[in-house]
Amino acid sequence: MLYRGYLIGGILILALFATAQYRGWSVFGASEAKTPPGATRGIYHK
Repeated sequence: MLYRGYLIGGILILALFATAQYRGWSVFGASEAKTPPGATRGIYHK
């Protein structure tokens, strides 16, 4: 009985992580800048 509970819980957690990976969800939010490709400003920018 307890084994079945762990099995179902593990499958549900794996399904949640797979859904999050597929949809692009993140705990920390987006870490990349949403700027156009030509708008980067660096030390070599003229």
